[in-house]
Amino acid sequence: MSILFGLLPALVVVALLALVIVWANRRHAAGAGAGGDPHPIRRFFQYLLLFGLLVVAAIGTSNLLARLFGSTTRAPGPSPYPGGPDPALLLAQDLAFSIVGIPLVALIAAWTWRSHRRDPEESRSGVYAVHATLMALVALLVSALALQALVGAAAYRPHLDADAAGRFIVWGAIWVAYWLLARRSLPAVHRGPHLVLGSMVGLVLVTLGFVRLVGTSLDMLVRPGEVIGIGGQLAGALGLFLAGALVWVRYWVTATAREPRTPLWLLHVLVLGVGGGLVLALLGASLLLWDTLVWFVGDPGQTTARLHFAGATSQFAAVLAGALVWWYHRSALAHGGTTGRTEVQRVYEYLVSAIGLGATAAGVGTVLVALIESVTPGVDVGMSVRNTLLSAVTLLVVGIPVWLTFWLAIRRKVAADPPAEVASRTRRIYLALLFGLAGVAAAIALIIVAIGLMQDVVVSQVSGATLRSMRYGLGVLVAAAAVSTYHGTVWREDRTIAPVPPVPAEAAPRWIILVGPAAPDLVRDVEQATGAHVELWSTAGEVGHWDREALVAALAEHTGPSALVLAQDGPPQVLDVSMAGRPLD
Repeated sequence: MSILFGLLPALVVVALLALVIVWANRRHAAGAGAGGDPHPIRRFFQYLLLFGLLVVAAIGTSNLLARLFGSTTRAPGPSPYPGGPDPALLLAQDLAFSIVGIPLVALIAAWTWRSHRRDPEESRSGVYAVHATLMALVALLVSALALQALVGAAAYRPHLDADAAGRFIVWGAIWVAYWLLARRSLPAVHRGPHLVLGSMVGLVLVTLGFVRLVGTSLDMLVRPGEVIGIGGQLAGALGLFLAGALVWVRYWVTATAREPRTPLWLLHVLVLGVGGGLVLALLGASLLLWDTLVWFVGDPGQTTARLHFAGATSQFAAVLAGALVWWYHRSALAHGGTTGRTEVQRVYEYLVSAIGLGATAAGVGTVLVALIESVTPGVDVGMSVRNTLLSAVTLLVVGIPVWLTFWLAIRRKVAADPPAEVASRTRRIYLALLFGLAGVAAAIALIIVAIGLMQDVVVSQVSGATLRSMRYGLGVLVAAAAVSTYHGTVWREDRTIAPVPPVPAEAAPRWIILVGPAAPDLVRDVEQATGAHVELWSTAGEVGHWDREALVAALAEHTGPSALVLAQDGPPQVLDVSMAGRPLD
């Protein structure tokens, strides 16, 4: 009887879904007849239904498979957990999800397949791309975590995790289907997000698995028998590392790394790979150094070194993992096949410099916090004054070398080519972001300081304790002021450097077509030098070559509104052409 009651909600869901499908078809026909465009609404409901039904069917089917494999959590009889759900109700739910979900998935999938065959625009729609990408990523994450559980169970106490096996089979099959679907039906512009986001998932999983695996292995070596359940932790870490490695290799190594360097590709490499790896390494190094300083010259909370340095293995693993991630993605940027200095290189240098600057600024603010704590009355909660000062020293020791290394390199390149470096978009955005973030931080800190001061003023209790209550806000204010003051001088120096003189407006072409071999960044360089709209038409084979300086010089002498430039072995040939019928602005 409980199974029948469990099926009733599923029957209601079937009726509602059928009504929605009929309504969507009627709206499609009515909109087409009235000259409207009902496709976005119909696609939204169509792919939303397909996504939800796939999830329902996958949950039900994976749970039934888990029962078949001998799952103890869903075995018949009393619940294995006190107060847990009735296994009969769970069986009813799994049956309902499977019996209702699978036929409806087949129905809507068949409808979707027919609509794609009738109208090729269906495969190029953004809604379909979002559905395929989201479904593939959800299936990827669930199956990867299920694989982790399977490997962990097999490595620790060799047995089959029935629940994980059911999830891995079902969700793994869904992922394979959507991987093939995305590769074959999505246009190139829509495949990028799927590949890049999958690479991000793989990188995060394999990095976390590496940190846990190395940290737990070191614990077994240096603290044998002291960590409870370390065998299970090691097995779980191994499973996470293997699952993440498989995902990362499939998405990044064999697919995304070979794709064109789109903005999303660069965002992944620069932000998550370079920036995330460096932050992870610096964080691990900071904690490791701080623990060391506290033990020798600070106020350790533990009486034995083994207890105090209990987290040192994980911190060392984080340093190693972050350094590897940073080094690999830095190398990926360097193998771009371009010569000369590019905006991507500038973004990398300014990004790493900003990370080092952030740690340095935090250290400066923390120094002030420690000084205020040392001269004002109050009770140290959580951290002593000495340990606070050591945390400031740690941030400065870690942050200053990174910031100075990259910032001084940037300064040398500015000195070597001032106009090009000062005029670069990356440098302008970097300075603007620093001023903006420093201003926002200073404003928030000033409000916090004012609140702390006014509270004691109102009750006439202004004292040294008042200054102590404002120490964190004052620390942020000092750090923000230091960052703004220094970079204000940099900004004023930039204004004194004369930019590259542009081509006179009355003589500059407004539309330029370049015909010759492909040359990365050539279009951007010519657009910056001339202010014109530039297109590059690549020729088959290596016909001629591009000399940027000769090209800009030749265009500077061209007086027509449009130009066709042919690459040659010598100076480029500039032809005056008519762009009738094409806008010049």
